[in-house]
Amino acid sequence: MENFDDDVFSDDGFDDLPPDALEQLEQDAFRATQAEHPTQREPEPRQNWAEREVTIRYAQINPINVANATLRPPAQLHTGLTNDYGSLDVGESDAEVFDDEAAIGLNETVTISDRPSHYAHDSIALGEKPMETDGGLSFYSALQREHEILTAKLQQETERYARLENEFANVKSLAETKTGEIAIIRSNHAKIVNDYERQLSGLRKAMDEETAKHREELEAIREQGKTLATENAFLKQDLAEEVSRVHQIRAKMRTEEKSAPVTPKKPKALPFRDGFDDEEILAVSPSKSGRSKQATPTVTGKKRRRTSQGSPSRLHLSPHREQNLGIAGGAVDEALSESAIDLPMKESSQEAGHQDTHIIKQILNHRTVPHKTDIEIIAELAFPSEPGRTLYSILLEETTQLDLGSYAMEHMRAIISLWSRALKEKFYKPIPILLETTRLILAIDATAVLRQIDRLIPVLLDTSDINGVPRFKHSPYASQSFGKVTQTPASQLEPLVDSTEVVRVLYQIACRSLSDDQLVEDLWRHIRYSFVLMMLSCSQPASDIKLTLSLLMTSVRPNSFASIQESEQDQKSNENWVVDRVASLMWETLQPDEGQPPYTRAEICDVRLEALAFLMTVTFNPIEPNNTHGSLVIASHHTALAKLVRAMHDELDALYSYPPERDMHSAMVNGLMRLIYSIIQRHPKEADLQLKLHRVPGGKQKFLVVLTRLAFSEGIVLEAGIEDETVEMAHSILDDAVNPQEAEALLEAFPHAKGEDTEAKNAEDTEMMEVMEEDLAL
Repeated sequence: MENFDDDVFSDDGFDDLPPDALEQLEQDAFRATQAEHPTQREPEPRQNWAEREVTIRYAQINPINVANATLRPPAQLHTGLTNDYGSLDVGESDAEVFDDEAAIGLNETVTISDRPSHYAHDSIALGEKPMETDGGLSFYSALQREHEILTAKLQQETERYARLENEFANVKSLAETKTGEIAIIRSNHAKIVNDYERQLSGLRKAMDEETAKHREELEAIREQGKTLATENAFLKQDLAEEVSRVHQIRAKMRTEEKSAPVTPKKPKALPFRDGFDDEEILAVSPSKSGRSKQATPTVTGKKRRRTSQGSPSRLHLSPHREQNLGIAGGAVDEALSESAIDLPMKESSQEAGHQDTHIIKQILNHRTVPHKTDIEIIAELAFPSEPGRTLYSILLEETTQLDLGSYAMEHMRAIISLWSRALKEKFYKPIPILLETTRLILAIDATAVLRQIDRLIPVLLDTSDINGVPRFKHSPYASQSFGKVTQTPASQLEPLVDSTEVVRVLYQIACRSLSDDQLVEDLWRHIRYSFVLMMLSCSQPASDIKLTLSLLMTSVRPNSFASIQESEQDQKSNENWVVDRVASLMWETLQPDEGQPPYTRAEICDVRLEALAFLMTVTFNPIEPNNTHGSLVIASHHTALAKLVRAMHDELDALYSYPPERDMHSAMVNGLMRLIYSIIQRHPKEADLQLKLHRVPGGKQKFLVVLTRLAFSEGIVLEAGIEDETVEMAHSILDDAVNPQEAEALLEAFPHAKGEDTEAKNAEDTEMMEVMEEDLAL
């Protein structure tokens, strides 16, 4: 076997072959391997170990691009054997082919699995030769350079990654800092808004109080001015009458003085009023003679001679002359002396007469309707049972038959008689006129009305029953519609009778009676408890309910309230019924009459505020503030406190919807909390709130919800009207009502003390973080 140098190759007889032999072999091999054999199954190629070795080596050096690399014979192999065959040596061509195949390994893996097995073996043999030449060294050098380049790139990417991670950590820290600053700013802003709202609320409250105070003072001044003007008018008229009377007396005196002077007449015994005749006294008197002396004739126009002080007696005219000449001078003296004695009595009687005259004029000129006086309207009406006689004639006849010392009282008695008869005959046309006349007399002479309470109150109550009873029958408390609220049909109501005005007159009478305890007691002995309960049903008009509650406030006495009953047990039952009815009004829905629009939220809140005012009056007795009778009645009631808690929950829930009447809702919450807290503090044993809450559906749950909301309220936006005292009271009641486990559960259920919407707050925070991220990106 011959030894060859690295650069010397033997042709092994290739020079003797024809020039196109290699080309022919190549074409035959290509046809043998690439031609399609549809009838013969293509033999399964053997595993090419050379290909796997090249691929594995390349993967160890360049693990990044091995997945994407493919081994395809370079174009130079076929170009050298075919097109350039005549100008190249076969050995050189082979060397060039294998050098190119070695160079291919730098960028891609040669795929030869599709070639025949013998071709694969030849490729492996040819590939092993260049490995021993300079081509192998260049292959490894290229791989080494690629490895260094990749290592440098990896180092750069590692440094870039570390730098990005450091920047991310800085940005994250900055974002956390900004988040903390935002939280602090939000907290400070909330505190500022809270303080501002509280200050604004305090200023508004103070301004409203001052406005109300000034309005009351202005109204009082106006009323005082009217009273003074009326008194001044009376005084002027009295003064004019007195001046006129004095002028008449003086004129009469001047006329009598101008008459002829005469000798003084015989003294008369009229001033003594002893029952004896003067002549009989003179006859039996020892100092007087039985005969009378003749008077000296006088001359007309001559001055009258005065009697000297030393003369024992006057000169007397004869009786005939005395009668003829008259007693002008003595009459004047006697008239003056009698007028001086009886002057105070006459002035008093004249003043009373003048006052009666003024009252009569006011009553006769009063107009309920603009175009006619009340007397004219009454004169056109007659009872169905007596059509030939007008009401005015009956009124006039009854008034003249009475003698009560005051025309106003006599007229009022006649009005009550007509009113009672109209109710018995169900003749309702004169009732509006009679009602307005009663209001007029109460305004100009209250005594005339208050002294007849026992007659007037039953008439007013019977009048209120005309429309009050049909409305009560449609309430949920009536037997025929128990548990259901229906509208009262208009056909069952009497349009001529205004129940609101009837209750208003009752309230005005009660207010006029407050200065006299005996009058207050008489009034509430005549007001039936059934009337009070009927007028406090939710089917009555809102105006009637408010006036009835105001009327009930005048019934609060040191040790009782509402109608006065005969026995103590009846009185206690009556007070419990009233408390139950008023407490139910705090959450019931008012039902208008058929055809009337539904009540607005403001009207309903107004009624509930009036009900709360009555309960506060009962609890904090205005006559005796330390008296606990009323608060004990509420504390001992089986459902009153639970109903008040339910009402407080509903009012606070309505406050969260931010309605226009939010001030009324917040006032209700504050007032109810103050009332409940005061009752519990005064009567902890009788109150027993936990037991009574179970008697109202959902009472326990609503109690926990409303107390927790109030306890953690900061009075921002939705709870702006909640006072600090209310929050403190809620804390105190809640601490005593729940155990530590329930307290923790409540804190988890209500994490936000401000009462604001959690979703809105989260959305706001998310939006703020997005803005921060955009700023950082820029």
